[in-house]
Order: sequence, then structure tokens, then C-alpha cells
Amino acid sequence: MTRSFLLIAFTVLASAIFAQVPNKIYAYAIGDWRDGPVVTISPLFETTEAFTTPQLIARVQKDYVEFANIMDIDVQRFVTVEEGELSRITLKGKYGVRKLEVNMVEAPKPTGSSEAPSPKEK
Repeated sequence: MTRSFLLIAFTVLASAIFAQVPNKIYAYAIGDWRDGPVVTISPLFETTEAFTTPQLIARVQKDYVEFANIMDIDVQRFVTVEEGELSRITLKGKYGVRKLEVNMVEAPKPTGSSEAPSPKEK
């Protein structure tokens, strides 16, 4: 009895020790990436390794109106913001070489009182 309890306790403890919080990563989505006519590239957004591609696609379709009706979507993932932004810019250039129009969706600029007023507002 004690032996089986210790085995169960050890198993639970080992599982808790080896369970890790998913790492923070960055991703962006590409819509109509095979043939266009307009390739749409989302802004880079923060996510974790725990999310699957279908989950990220659903998020992009909800968060960015430009992706609402696009059926051909893929997601690229990156460890750093710099790596992700470089990839977005490079990908836009590659589609430009193929003579496809690219719609680079940009993240909405944050609005709030933390910004300094413009000289005209003073």
C-alpha cells in the first residue's frame, strides 16, 4: 500500500516538475499566398508554442478583418520580433518578384493618454 502510494506520488511530482509553461513566440499569417491575386500578410503578433496552426488562423480571422473571407491562410512562427519582422519584409519582396500585389496589414497604433500632445493642442 505504501509502495503504490509512493509510486503515484512520485509520478505526480515528476509530471509537475517536467511540465513547462509554453514559451512566448511571435507569429504572422499569410493569406492567399499561393496565387494571390493579392497576398495579405498580417502584423506580427505575440502567442505561445501551445497554440496550433488552426487556432492561430481562427485568431487572425477574428482579429483582422482583411482575413475574414480568406480561405488559404498559413502561419509563420518566430522566436524574436526582429526575426519575424525581417521575414515579413523578405516575403513581401519575394511576392513582388512574382508580380503579385501584397497587402501588408499593420497593427493598429495604440491610442491613449500616454502620448504627448502635439504642438497644436497646447
